[in-house]
Amino acid sequence: MFKPLALAAALLASTSVFATATSVSIRYLSRDAGDPVLSTTGTNNYITGGLNYTDTATGSFIAYCIEPSQPFALSLDSQGNPNYKTYDVTSFTGTQATLLQGLYSSSFASVYASADNGIKQAAFQLAVWEIVTENSGTLNLEQGNGNFFLKTNTLSGNALATALEVKSLATSFLSAAQSYHGADQYSLVKLTNASKQDLVVATFMPSAVPEPESYALFLAGLGAMGLIARRRLPR
Repeated sequence: MFKPLALAAALLASTSVFATATSVSIRYLSRDAGDPVLSTTGTNNYITGGLNYTDTATGSFIAYCIEPSQPFALSLDSQGNPNYKTYDVTSFTGTQATLLQGLYSSSFASVYASADNGIKQAAFQLAVWEIVTENSGTLNLEQGNGNFFLKTNTLSGNALATALEVKSLATSFLSAAQSYHGADQYSLVKLTNASKQDLVVATFMPSAVPEPESYALFLAGLGAMGLIARRRLPR
């Protein structure tokens, strides 16, 4: 079961196990029940959104996939035991680091404040994938643009409407990331594993001076997480 208050504590911590360790042992827990099923150039009919993990030091935390072509580790191993995997703790550099920081600093507070909103979670994940995967130099999720995009041409009805809503919101997240010039709000780490999906994990930095709107949304999210019981289903 995911622990919202543990996540809140982890995000508010000024230091994190991820900031000081060279490797960590983490376990996938669950996804949000409302995350939509989407297809991209890197995934096919994939339940898209934030991923809930835990480690023995920090507790529960949200991670986003940065390697959609790799499988994720199941919560339990073949014997039914907690399936912890070891990840190397590294960092992002260059344009990726700048854009990911812009994405988190400008938009993650609003996503976190509506953590049960599958559309926002999926849009944030798409924005992360576009930043770390696209190599054309232009961030564009439209079908056929660049080497990474959202596939919509075979969809219809509710599935198409959902995909277009996610794409529109993800596009606004990417625009905000590119135009962000404020202080860094998060410490971002890259968790890598040779056979499982690599991840990005953010730790909120209380010492940063956030945009007033973003800070208000972040605090609202903490309150909501303490009051709302969130149901999780295994992926």
